[in-house]
Amino acid sequence: MFGKLLAVSALTVSLTACGGGGQDVAERASDAVATASGAAASNAASASAAASATAAAACPTAATKKFAKTRFVADAGLAFGAFNQWILKPYKAGGFNADAANRKRTIAKAVAAGAFSLNRLNAARKMINADPTLCKSLKAPVEAVWATATAAIEKIKTGDVSGIGDASSALEDMRKQAKDDGLNIKDRQPPSGF
Repeated sequence: MFGKLLAVSALTVSLTACGGGGQDVAERASDAVATASGAAASNAASASAAASATAAAACPTAATKKFAKTRFVADAGLAFGAFNQWILKPYKAGGFNADAANRKRTIAKAVAAGAFSLNRLNAARKMINADPTLCKSLKAPVEAVWATATAAIEKIKTGDVSGIGDASSALEDMRKQAKDDGLNIKDRQPPSGF
């Protein structure tokens, strides 16, 4: 695509520099560039929509990564631990209230913990997509957790804590579903210095 745009631009410059074509060629070239870029954007959008629909519906028939269940439990435990320690506990203690001492610091820590939690949730999502058993039973709950946790953390960045309760209940629903499938997700503390 970039090569076509570059070729059309070079052709336009060379024709106008040599005195041939004038304004008509330049207009046609810019129309061609606009048409080509519009078609490319349309194709890219439809390809990504088709890819995400296919990815959402497809589960692997065999494990594609080693120790996917173990890695899923470890990543989910880290995500849960960071969320509970640095977001849920301060929320329940009133650390996000407007009159709370060190409110800005609490929000900053919550945003950092939220970023860490989302990183580990994303790693857990990848492990789910690598194991057929996990994919069939936990794909929907993890996607729900991903959506609510992402929304809650985006709200926390602005000081709005209204999504924390929803994210917490989605996390607990996922933990219950995993336990029903024989996976015990325990809160794990993030690495020291966090």
